[in-house]
Amino acid sequence: MSSARGRLLGGLVLALFGAAMALVVLEVGVRALHLVPDRFWRPDAKLGTALIPGASGWWTQEEHEFFVPVHINDAGRRDLDRALDKPADALRVMLLGDSFVEALQVPIEQTFARGLEQKLAAAIGRPVEVVSMGVSGYGTASEYLWYREVGRRFHPDIVLLSFYPGNDVRNNSPTLEPTLKPVYAADGSLDHVNGGKGAEDGGGRGLLNRSAAYQYIRKLVLTRQPALAERLADWGVLKREALRPVPMESGVPVDYWVFASQPPPEWQDAWAHTEALLSAFKDAVTADGATFVVMVVTAREQIYPDDWAQLQATYPAMHDVQWDLNGPERRVLSWCALNDVRCVPLSPAFVAARDASPRLHWHFDGHWTPAGHALAAETMAEALRASVQ
Repeated sequence: MSSARGRLLGGLVLALFGAAMALVVLEVGVRALHLVPDRFWRPDAKLGTALIPGASGWWTQEEHEFFVPVHINDAGRRDLDRALDKPADALRVMLLGDSFVEALQVPIEQTFARGLEQKLAAAIGRPVEVVSMGVSGYGTASEYLWYREVGRRFHPDIVLLSFYPGNDVRNNSPTLEPTLKPVYAADGSLDHVNGGKGAEDGGGRGLLNRSAAYQYIRKLVLTRQPALAERLADWGVLKREALRPVPMESGVPVDYWVFASQPPPEWQDAWAHTEALLSAFKDAVTADGATFVVMVVTAREQIYPDDWAQLQATYPAMHDVQWDLNGPERRVLSWCALNDVRCVPLSPAFVAARDASPRLHWHFDGHWTPAGHALAAETMAEALRASVQ
């Protein structure tokens, strides 16, 4: 009897040891292959969120279209280090935007900022510095606040605002924006941006939540097995806020209503806030003696009809809405014309090049590929060349 117990205990120990070794191998493998993206952001009382100075790691997404090493400089920008004092012979461009400017999807040397710097310098025959400040989730509100508090200290010659209609209009709305909500004073002026309490990918600070293997499996369940994730939330294994359902309006993801020919009424308020912010931005830049330029960033669905068709197949209610994918771009161009602001839409160049290989937007992620960054830099350098020589 004792011999049987010994064999049973020995088998149990071996099984536990094998399971532990399997978990160790899985943990090491996930970390070595960079299957879980690192975190580069922290809450900010004024801007809503900000990059962590000195943070380093890797960035990817669920479909693993890219694995990119990322470093945030000591000034809290994914950019080269720049002194506040501008070199006497250099043209300095201050580039502001959201995740398209942050550009975690490509190595830093392939970003739009680096491409614009090189191409514009070659075109005008003098040194060019592009000071790049992009943060995921930023709208015009956070970008304007950062310029007002920090960016103007760099004394740029040109302030280039990257405007992405796909979510910037929503970001600027105190009602439509779900996470980084701008707070406006009674007179309509911008005060600050709230960071919100969205569930972090890490889910906490415990030992389990520091495990890359756990984070990887958790992410797979949340993104690939929503029904299982729902059950786990019911059982208390997952926090319900971690499910992050896509915000919907009449069966359509809220973000896409900006492209509707007749969006819901709250979008008019969102546009009013957006245009007021653009006016305040222009006034601040002009008062500083710089030139304000707006670059209208492309949306994946605007460039690739098959991507738009796939989206409509995913959300059948979209077939009941009349869409105008170029409508938001035209509205921004109209604002620029009325306010004497140089505005450069990238869509004509992207549409002209979309049938070439490789793609300009990542298929799943939606941001620019290296080819998209290069084309945007080439287009913008040509647009700026004549005005800065």
